[in-house]
Amino acid sequence: MSLLKRKGMEPAKNDAKAQGDSGARERIKSLVAGRGAEMTANSIKKIEDEAQKLASLKNKPAAMDYFIEVARIHDRRVKEINQFKAGGGKVVGTLCNFVPVELVDAAGALPVALGCGYLPPVGLGEAYLGDPNMCSIVKACAGCMMIDDFPLFSQCDAIIAPAPCDAKLKISDEFREVRAIVPMNIPRIKQGESIRRQWIQEIMTVRNRMEMLTGNKITRKSLRESIEKYQRAHKAWRRLLDTRRKGDVLWGRHFLLIAWLAYVDDIARWTENVNRLSDELEKTVSAKKNVANGDAPRVMLAGSPVMWPNWKLPDIVEEVGAVIFSDELCSGTRVLYDPVVVDEWTERAMLDAIADRYLFPSTCPCFTPNVEREENIINEVKNGGVEGVIFHAMQGCHLHTLDATRLTNMLKGMGIPALTIRSELSDGDIGQIRIRVEAFLEMIQANRAEVE
Repeated sequence: MSLLKRKGMEPAKNDAKAQGDSGARERIKSLVAGRGAEMTANSIKKIEDEAQKLASLKNKPAAMDYFIEVARIHDRRVKEINQFKAGGGKVVGTLCNFVPVELVDAAGALPVALGCGYLPPVGLGEAYLGDPNMCSIVKACAGCMMIDDFPLFSQCDAIIAPAPCDAKLKISDEFREVRAIVPMNIPRIKQGESIRRQWIQEIMTVRNRMEMLTGNKITRKSLRESIEKYQRAHKAWRRLLDTRRKGDVLWGRHFLLIAWLAYVDDIARWTENVNRLSDELEKTVSAKKNVANGDAPRVMLAGSPVMWPNWKLPDIVEEVGAVIFSDELCSGTRVLYDPVVVDEWTERAMLDAIADRYLFPSTCPCFTPNVEREENIINEVKNGGVEGVIFHAMQGCHLHTLDATRLTNMLKGMGIPALTIRSELSDGDIGQIRIRVEAFLEMIQANRAEVE
């Protein structure tokens, strides 16, 4: 079905509203103007190129082959999703980690993460939204929503769009005429019972909209089964994190791909393959084999999300001789770090537990104060063997840029090497970034020499 045809959950509109919808569809049609197929093809080529890079990395665990295969989303995964839809299933796109996927799953729908690093649709999204200074990840998502047959986006019957920043807030508004969008208001302060009640109401709204979309009632049984399914995924993820900390046994680029696939792949199958990878890595740890040279600097990556297939920064960091040993990214470790913790298996207790899981542990820069993020980074450096921190600040992302400035100054004051890289999805700055990262690694090596 064309992306320009309204899908979903809204009642019939009046004539004025219908005219507005028609105007939005015509505008999108005019902007795309037959270029959609070319943009899709170029995006798929980028996926293939990056997948080939990951497949050719030295000392690649055999279990990584599965994740690299699924990362070619235009092939196997899209076919699976289309088969699910052919059986009457509903697909729900998610634009942020604040989306309670347990509720989507409990309603019988399939959650699919839509955060993307596709460069070709960026200009299209910018033309529609009208802001050249907006974060290019958001512009890419907007462009993808405008193109027929774009992988994952085209399969969605509805999109849940939390608003942790102004750019994502406006996506809900700008596309509500042509897409079935469920907006979520993210509180900026996590303290106080009134804030918690407000957030619980957002969770309840998602529950109601999922029931309306699928026609399925979320029961206590289905909700518990979904929570337990994702708890198993969290457990597998924690195991992988613990195994990774025991040595340089997994490239950061591979790890970030696994994280990105957590909400793209079938979650039960993903969990099984994460455990299979951990089995293999535990043997690698015992054999004391590293993926890189033994003296490779261990770097932590923080800041703006790194979205597939834009692996520019991770590629550069590890190509010049470092290992991305850990991260503080919503597209990395944080995707599944905190499970839903249930005290009682009543429906209300489970809903409250889901609300708490998606709000309080989050270190998104939309929150203030955000001392948890500072503590996470400091603890990782002190206890995790990290020798330096690289902040990724996407151009136009004011929240991460402000955080990067504050946290970089804090780390430097503690004598910890820190570097901020401001970038976009384009490749025009690769040479400049490479030079800066190389100089940063030389600084780490100099610090080692002083300590010795």
